[in-house]
Amino acid sequence: MTHASKRSEPWRIFLAEDNQGDVWLVQEALRRQAIEFSLDHHATVEDAIRGARECGSNGAPVPHIILLDYNLPRGHGGDILAAVGENPRLAGVPKVILTSFLRPAELQEARRLGANCVITKPASLNEFLSEVGGKVVELVRSHSQTGTSVIGGAATS
Repeated sequence: MTHASKRSEPWRIFLAEDNQGDVWLVQEALRRQAIEFSLDHHATVEDAIRGARECGSNGAPVPHIILLDYNLPRGHGGDILAAVGENPRLAGVPKVILTSFLRPAELQEARRLGANCVITKPASLNEFLSEVGGKVVELVRSHSQTGTSVIGGAATS
């Protein structure tokens, strides 16, 4: 999937999300930011862990950003973050939790496992499209310019 942008190559987005409606919302949020992107979607924890382990090896690309729904069936974003942390090729990639709800203990665990930012899924469509898309663009651009993942959660910390 590609969209108009000034970048020469599409942004690679690693997305772990079980809700197809939210997958569409993330795609639409990125489209509205007028960026070119390629989405690597993982609907289950198992698939996302496998995908995280493969990033950067055997021709599998390293994403520009990792977006994880924290609350997934048969596991959670912490399991995926742990697998991401075991892959040194993903060390500098911004890791974002995109969730409807996160308990304080889960937030602490996500941060300990390497999450750079937590975005609470906005309830309204327009807020979701502008806030999520805008934050993803901000994170990727910041990381591209500095080469580091320096983001603290602007949407929710």
